[in-house]
Amino acid sequence: MTSQNKIRNKAEFYELYSKGLLGNRALTWNSQEELMQSSWRGDVCIRGTGIPRIHVKYNIPFEEVDKTIKDLTNLGYPKSILRFNQSMPDENLIIQGEVMDYFLNGLELTYSNVKKPMNRALKQEMKYANGLTAKLMLQSAMDPSSYSDLQALFETYDGAVVEFSTYSVNVGDIPNRNTVFWEVRNY
Repeated sequence: MTSQNKIRNKAEFYELYSKGLLGNRALTWNSQEELMQSSWRGDVCIRGTGIPRIHVKYNIPFEEVDKTIKDLTNLGYPKSILRFNQSMPDENLIIQGEVMDYFLNGLELTYSNVKKPMNRALKQEMKYANGLTAKLMLQSAMDPSSYSDLQALFETYDGAVVEFSTYSVNVGDIPNRNTVFWEVRNY
């Protein structure tokens, strides 16, 4: 039996994501104030609604967050739209990309093994796998709990594309997971 749940637009996605309903995710903060009040002092990624990927800032040292925010506001992006997440340990990346579960044809996987943020990695190297090959690749890279989380997303959001990154170390806001899910979408 398949689900009729669909995530039809970015607003629906963000609502579910902000509530932590789409699996393990990077540690996130909705404002600079939240970030500063947290105990996080590692590198940060700064993005926001309406900011094109070309202006997303990766691996910003915590001490340079103020300067980077000023740079983004000087480009015309209001501080109120900025969102923050922990920079991921790209040096520990195993695989990342997007995957979809077609009921009859199995998994369709677009991926990269380049140890960079996803959009940069996929621009440098984009590979494809499907069916049993894709399933075995994901099962061998993801810890069992992360793979189970992926399956739960497919069961809940029929036909959704799931963006993910898998590492050789635990990551994210759910303990003992080596995979974060960046986006789940039917749009």
